Amino acid sequence: MNASLSKSEMADSAASSSTLEVSFNEDVGRVINGRYELFGVIGEGGMGVVFEAHDHRVDRKVAIKLVRRECLTDNKFIIRFRRELEVTAQLRHPSTIRVFEHGECEDGRPYMVMELLTGTSLCERLEQGKVPELQALQFAKQIAESLSEAHENGIFHRDLKPDNIFIETVGVSTVVKVLDFGIAGGVDAMRLTRAGEVFGTPQYMSPEQCNGTDLDHRTDIYSLGCILYEMIEGKPPFSAESPMATMLKHVRAKVPTPRNGSQFTAKLLQLALRKDRTKRIQSAGRFAELIGQAIGAVRAAEEGRVVHIPELSNQHTGPFAAVGTPQRVTMNGALPPQESNRNLFIAIGAGVVVLLLGIALIFRGGDERAGGDPAPPAEAKAAQPTGSEGLPKNRATIKANLEGASVHVDGQFQCKSPCEITVPVGDNRSHEIRLTLDGYIDVVQNWRPLTVTDSLPPFPDLKPISPVLEVKSPGKKRPG
Repeated sequence: MNASLSKSEMADSAASSSTLEVSFNEDVGRVINGRYELFGVIGEGGMGVVFEAHDHRVDRKVAIKLVRRECLTDNKFIIRFRRELEVTAQLRHPSTIRVFEHGECEDGRPYMVMELLTGTSLCERLEQGKVPELQALQFAKQIAESLSEAHENGIFHRDLKPDNIFIETVGVSTVVKVLDFGIAGGVDAMRLTRAGEVFGTPQYMSPEQCNGTDLDHRTDIYSLGCILYEMIEGKPPFSAESPMATMLKHVRAKVPTPRNGSQFTAKLLQLALRKDRTKRIQSAGRFAELIGQAIGAVRAAEEGRVVHIPELSNQHTGPFAAVGTPQRVTMNGALPPQESNRNLFIAIGAGVVVLLLGIALIFRGGDERAGGDPAPPAEAKAAQPTGSEGLPKNRATIKANLEGASVHVDGQFQCKSPCEITVPVGDNRSHEIRLTLDGYIDVVQNWRPLTVTDSLPPFPDLKPISPVLEVKSPGKKRPG
């Protein structure tokens, strides 16, 4: 089939485009409801056209979204547009675009009056390159807070993307606005969609959205994770030659490990972009809290201040747990030279104290040996591999063919099968995982996970040690 257009088709297309422009131009200069005078077109969408306008009653500039004339005969379209009016009018968060009022023109076309924004879209900002990490986190926090209010009202966006996020400077503050709840979902909205109908923009769609399954508010959390990833990395986590190929990547492919930003942001992205929504961050409010803590950690690292290094819990929805004592960290998580020297002196002093205590206990033990048996030593807790502190962990489940096998990671005992082990991600080395069981041959597997979601390769079965060694010699037996 020839992909080129014939002259008649090109003429029809040009005529159609010309008709739309004429339609827009006809609206310029008209006054709606005796109050709003329309100026120029400032934006277009699938549902309608956005005009800059002047509200003569209160003497201010506004934006008016007016449904397209050609869409008046599409009842489902009109229902969706009116739903956007109802949805957006409920929301009051400063990071959600404000709707002042809505109504219908004399010709029956619905309209809504919104605040007129001055600034740029996040999409236009991203065309200039990556967003600095701290600023990206601040943007994401405002978006998460806007979504939190919408979700509390039973509304989820379903088409969150950089085009629908606007960056505006108000005085000395930068305010992010979430726009276009035109395909927003909720309990009522689900009646307007057919089973298996897919909405959204492929680069920012959640796995459940790509599969055409029922959605809930957690689809927005995944989409915001994609947007934060793009701000930090300069590109979305998944992109392909076709929309379908991109959607398949969201469903099947592993999220590429972020190469920019701090470990705090990397951990946050791992949790927001879980393919299984039950393992994702579970609410936009919680997402905003975690982003806030990451902002504090990044600021402290930039300024060289003391900070508790955040460590996300295994539940992925709980708070950051402080690990160890407060430390002064740099952006890559390393201690500065002054702090390292001080810690070295502390360690030497502690070692001397332990040595003296040990000598005292030896002499005391010699005196008391005749009085009874010494107490058994306490079982030591397995240590993490050297150099893995602060790195994200892959939590893999070990399932052997026999229960009760001891599981050792890099020579350190961790648990007995079936159980969960933790293996560092990002230390650029393979880790030895060994299964041992009395009477059975050890099973060893070397593994280097690249992401926290990598699956552990299957282990061979544990086999019993044979009590008799059978040797088969080729050829005939020699006579004795």
